[in-house]
Amino acid sequence: MHALARGSTVFLRHPTLTDHAELMELRRASWELHGPWEPAPETDTDPFGPAAFESFLASADTTSSQKHLVCRNADGAIVSYVGLSQIFMGPFCSAYLGYWTGEPFVRRGYGGEGVALCVERAFTRLGLHRVEANIIPGNRASIALVRRLGFKREGYSPRYLKIAGRWQDHERWALTVEDWR
Repeated sequence: MHALARGSTVFLRHPTLTDHAELMELRRASWELHGPWEPAPETDTDPFGPAAFESFLASADTTSSQKHLVCRNADGAIVSYVGLSQIFMGPFCSAYLGYWTGEPFVRRGYGGEGVALCVERAFTRLGLHRVEANIIPGNRASIALVRRLGFKREGYSPRYLKIAGRWQDHERWALTVEDWR
């Protein structure tokens, strides 16, 4: 598999058709951990089924979306996900950051290294000026991760995103290329 970026323990790559079973099993196994921080699945759809995966793949490598699987260097196993969405170029040059780590792999540094590689790629390869992460205030692990990477808290957005079936407040965290350097 083609590595888009490589760190000491993980590498980033775009998902492929052959990732369906491994990725969806990791998502399924991690749902209880991540459910409070994610949008509820649409009714009458299987969030782990072929249609959901096809939709995921369709937006994996576009001008407005970059989805990365975080894979372990040692064996290529998928351990995490990090993506950039709503990529805008021109005078804005910005994107939104989203990420999760599979439950069997939390607190091992894989997710943090994957997010750091994605942010580096955003600034160096994609030419972005700013990356923003919107995080529910109670998600302490996620806030600690972006803080470690140099993101600054820019504000608070009441009822910003519908997560776990209800509109929830979020903290806005962002990093610009100047602060990243």
